[in-house]
Amino acid sequence: VFEQEGSHLDKAFSSKAHFSAPFSMTSWSLRNWTPKNHERTTEEHMQQMYSVGKAGSKLLYFNPIVSIVSALLIWAFVIYAAVQPEDAQVEIQAWQKWVTDIWNWLYMISQNVWIVVLLYLLYKHYNLKLGKPEDKPEFSDGTYFAMLFSCGVATGLWYYTAEGMWHYEGYGNPRWMDNSMLNMNTRAEHALMATYFHWGLHGWIPYCCIGALVAILHYRRGFPLSMRWTLYPLIGEMCYGFIGDLVEILSILCTVFGVCTSLGLGAMQINKGLVRLDRGTYRGVDDNPAGNTGIEFCKEAQIVIIIGITLLATLSVVAGLKRGIALLAQVAFALSLFILGSMVLLDNTWFILNANTSALGYYLWYLPKISFHTDAWEELGASSDGLGGAPDNRGGSAGWMNGWTIFYWGWWISWGPFVGTFLARISKGRRLGTFILSSLILPSLWSFAFLGGFGAAQMRISNQAISATQHCVSQLPVSSGINEKSPCYLTGYCADC
Repeated sequence: VFEQEGSHLDKAFSSKAHFSAPFSMTSWSLRNWTPKNHERTTEEHMQQMYSVGKAGSKLLYFNPIVSIVSALLIWAFVIYAAVQPEDAQVEIQAWQKWVTDIWNWLYMISQNVWIVVLLYLLYKHYNLKLGKPEDKPEFSDGTYFAMLFSCGVATGLWYYTAEGMWHYEGYGNPRWMDNSMLNMNTRAEHALMATYFHWGLHGWIPYCCIGALVAILHYRRGFPLSMRWTLYPLIGEMCYGFIGDLVEILSILCTVFGVCTSLGLGAMQINKGLVRLDRGTYRGVDDNPAGNTGIEFCKEAQIVIIIGITLLATLSVVAGLKRGIALLAQVAFALSLFILGSMVLLDNTWFILNANTSALGYYLWYLPKISFHTDAWEELGASSDGLGGAPDNRGGSAGWMNGWTIFYWGWWISWGPFVGTFLARISKGRRLGTFILSSLILPSLWSFAFLGGFGAAQMRISNQAISATQHCVSQLPVSSGINEKSPCYLTGYCADC
């Protein structure tokens, strides 16, 4: 519920009664759950919840229910995955498949609903101030966007730099790999469009929605900077009790598992990069197979990398938001911009610009379709499975949505509480319209430029490799058994040719 010029939000609260007595766990009841107008400060709200320590203390203040239950659930999962890794992997994959089978439609529809809501707010409440009328933004626009980028997608962008090429080459056998559906030029555009979809507007929705709501309720209504209060207009005083604790527990679990996903992917990528540097790998060939230092691609090395990253992150937090996190974000964004710019200028610059212009138009044209597409027929499997799959067995394979789109939506949503709250923290003094543009539109365009630039260059080089292989095949004698129908001729992957 949003306020325009300080008059509308008050009407959204169903009762105008003020608190007449301090809240307590014993006196509260469901009969008194409705939202209320109040003049409480953030600290006074926190004092009404069950907690240990003094609100506002830098030494000791926590909710024992939220902390203990969250810790027990996290450690239970960690121990289970460590003691029985194979069983845990099978079980988790089964859960993920169940989500895709049952809730695919809800993921797709709900993301589109929030797009409409945010665009409406952008138009209707653009000038709503996230704070008091006299509040000014704490950070410059450049630093603000650098922190937004580094918090939201930094690791993911680098790990999935080759996503466009993966879609082009058919990783997971998507539906567009059927040659009768698309030729290779159109397939390249479709691959970039699918990449845009995963990293564009629909991906940034959870960050933008949660960040806007947390910021409004904190800076305009005085609620603590916490997830439970986003539901106050709906569940009112229940935010103080057990239901509010459940919201916090779920937010912590989402944040921990979402961060662990990114941290694990980033550690593997850094590990592989160090191995290539150590061995002098160039075009897939090791100059020194033994390596100069003997770095291996293994779990032990990745654990050391994770520890190192955690220490650096901890130091940036201890140094503070303005001196630590802001500086680290500026360095990270500047390096990413430098590498992207270097790649675009050193590669076929005009081709990359042309390819991404086409892909952007393809994305805008295809967005209404792909944003509702669930791969319903592909998920039925092959006709031999007996579930009603296409008798011609053409099109994509079952599981692509599970491994790509639904995985992405779950990943983005799991980061929502963490990134959304952080964005709210750094957005004091900004307008709601500026916030939506900065956390929905601009980062989508940056993701398009980043992944589209690398993706276009990678696909062009892949085409060169395929053409070189085809030329090689054309020079072989008929007795070799390799011809235009051979897999190597179509894919470019060649061995002992």
